Amino acid sequence: MGRRLEWVSLKFVKLVPKRFLSEDSELKKNLAKASMKNGYHVYVGLLTFSSFVTFLATFGFCYLFLCLLDISILDRIVFSLVADRVIFSLFVGFIASLIAFAIGYSVPPLEAYSRGSKIDSNLPYIAHFVAVLASSGMTPENVFRSLARVGEDFSVSKEVTEIIGEIELMGANLNSSLKRLSSVSPSKRFGTMLNGVVSTSNMGGDLADYSSEQARKYKEEQVGKVKRFLDNLGVIAESYVAFMVAAPLMLIIMLTVMSYIGGAITLGALNPEDLLNLLTFVILPTGVAFLIFMVDSITPLR
Repeated sequence: MGRRLEWVSLKFVKLVPKRFLSEDSELKKNLAKASMKNGYHVYVGLLTFSSFVTFLATFGFCYLFLCLLDISILDRIVFSLVADRVIFSLFVGFIASLIAFAIGYSVPPLEAYSRGSKIDSNLPYIAHFVAVLASSGMTPENVFRSLARVGEDFSVSKEVTEIIGEIELMGANLNSSLKRLSSVSPSKRFGTMLNGVVSTSNMGGDLADYSSEQARKYKEEQVGKVKRFLDNLGVIAESYVAFMVAAPLMLIIMLTVMSYIGGAITLGALNPEDLLNLLTFVILPTGVAFLIFMVDSITPLR
């Protein structure tokens, strides 16, 4: 973020009542989990500023649009219910500003969820990587230094690099850094693993054994997820064949024959030709798009 925009955001955050800037707010937690560089107060100020700009831009555009166009019919329908164009434009601008604020507010949790899902999918490899290095006699601190070098491959680059930065620049203890990171990790399972590393270190346990056990557990969970995905994929494939291939093919043949022989069956004001067009250009593409969305939503991350 540019310094000017950051300065403007800090000015706008002063307009927000302090009771809405709680240090325990969900937004602040999501910003930390998403590893976004913007500070909490800066981000709230940015949300306020963007909502204000959206309100002004939408109000001005809507008012000019209504003034420049011939809207005699709209005058009778809409403006008979409200005072004038100004009030209507203010209303539209207010709704647009709320939408802009909602979108900005939802970015950190969505980013945190996305990063958490990627970390969860890589947990078996992370635990196995730690186990291999720990079993070679490497100290826990050096293990995490090595993990930081390849963290981008495991989607934990930001988290582990932050740990190493606290140790090298601030002189922090590894266990305290791991404990802090576990509370703000976008992945609860990765946070649990870090807590386990801390507990193992405090009790004098073997990090290699602990990591190997975690790698085995995460691998079994991953295999279970893949099996459930394949089962669901089989159900979706059968549904596709039944509803997107067999049934439409039968209906297309039936409606085509009816349109040629002048069938009297209609659906409301739609004749067989209209029903055929509706099936071909609306129902089938919509159904296929819905099934593609379902498959994409249940596909495990790689």
